Amino acid sequence: MKLEHEVVQDLYPLYIENDLTPSVKTAVDGHLKECEACKKFYETGEKTIQLNDMEEPAVSKALDDKIILKMKLIRLRVVSVVLAGILFSMVFTDYINEREQLFMATDGYYDVLGQMDRIIEVVKNKDQINFDSYEMNRFHEYNNELTDHMNFIEKYKLKSTEFHLILNTQRLNAMLEVMKIRFNQGRWSDTDESAYQSLKEYIQIHRQDFREEYEKTHHGYSSFLHIIDVKEIDKFYENVNLLTYSYTRFHKMPDQIEPLKESELKSRIADSLKIEQDEFELEKVSPVNDIYVYRFENKNGYGGEIDAVTGQITEYFGVTGPLTDGPILDQVKAEKKARLYLENIYGKDINFDLVSLGFNFNSSANDSRYKVYSFRAVPRVQGYTLYTPFETETFLNLNARNGELENFHHNPDVPSFEQLDAVTLPASSEKNGDKKAVVIYSALTGNFELVYMEPDLQHFEEGKFISAKTGLEEKIYLDHF
Repeated sequence: MKLEHEVVQDLYPLYIENDLTPSVKTAVDGHLKECEACKKFYETGEKTIQLNDMEEPAVSKALDDKIILKMKLIRLRVVSVVLAGILFSMVFTDYINEREQLFMATDGYYDVLGQMDRIIEVVKNKDQINFDSYEMNRFHEYNNELTDHMNFIEKYKLKSTEFHLILNTQRLNAMLEVMKIRFNQGRWSDTDESAYQSLKEYIQIHRQDFREEYEKTHHGYSSFLHIIDVKEIDKFYENVNLLTYSYTRFHKMPDQIEPLKESELKSRIADSLKIEQDEFELEKVSPVNDIYVYRFENKNGYGGEIDAVTGQITEYFGVTGPLTDGPILDQVKAEKKARLYLENIYGKDINFDLVSLGFNFNSSANDSRYKVYSFRAVPRVQGYTLYTPFETETFLNLNARNGELENFHHNPDVPSFEQLDAVTLPASSEKNGDKKAVVIYSALTGNFELVYMEPDLQHFEEGKFISAKTGLEEKIYLDHF
């Protein structure tokens, strides 16, 4: 054991009293034999040489580097702790601010739910013509505020919900508007009353359930740890979205809607497009975008969409082969092929006026070899034309060289043409003054109706369509939600 000068001199009192351990005493004795200064100190008790002036053993460079490295590591740890503290402070402050924004959103959301009954009651108030859109806009605003300020746990749970707390307010407005027209016209039915009461009940139940969230986000410091039950809230959105969909599209209640099974859908696709069932896969589209819609696709990437309620193929995109400079198919042959495709898709009982749109309608390509015959299919029933606005009719494009179906688009404003041939229309003259008799898919009845159409009015203006059966105003169904 080697001792330093200061240590040896500090041990002097213990050495004199013989209180040192044997090993330490041996080390001191060894030091005194080699160090004249310390030996003199032990003999006289006085320092004759300043210890600072004595030459210390040289420290190796390796030891010096280790000390420097250790100091740097200590400094780095200190800096890391300080930065971590700053970062934690920033994250914590941001979290607190976000939660406070969420609390404000729950406050407004809970309040606007209490006002929704007043909006719905306008349906049966003949003295009030229009709906107040203010509360509906507030609902939309606070709904966005809720989802925007959720924490990462709530947003993670939100991804697993079916409707993601998204309400189709345009479809809800359309439902209320249809209800009001039917009530004012004296056409109120059991379906209307059931839908009306269901909507009120969904909102009341949701407000009662949401009250717990409201209270827990207004409960002092514990509110900052509360997690919103987004899955429970999403049930309200599911109920209302399904109700507005079934009512506006079919004038039915949700429990009256029976989607086809996937096996039935695959069978329809195979029969209509003449492809094998094992050549394509079905995938359900998110109901936020399209309720009861499936996407089908084969391994080569072509396919389309089919409505599971009506069994109607609504979109199709095919691959007709490589571009060539081959001869163009005769127009008459192209029309025959187009009618054959329509018969496969809709059945042979549906009558269509096939309108030629020339080449490459709604299609374009940089290659001059790209040529498709474009057709618009306009259904006719009992001599009357099915009218739809905005040129949203059914159309299809055929490869002009081989006649294969390149793409097909079903009219989005008519769920299906399947019942068109079975509809019973009242006897009517072709015209009523300057009004033309046409068939529309009615938003008021969820069925095909014969109406007199005012030619110089836009489709959405009042008085555009008058029922040939009742003489009352009709309203065309629009799927532009």
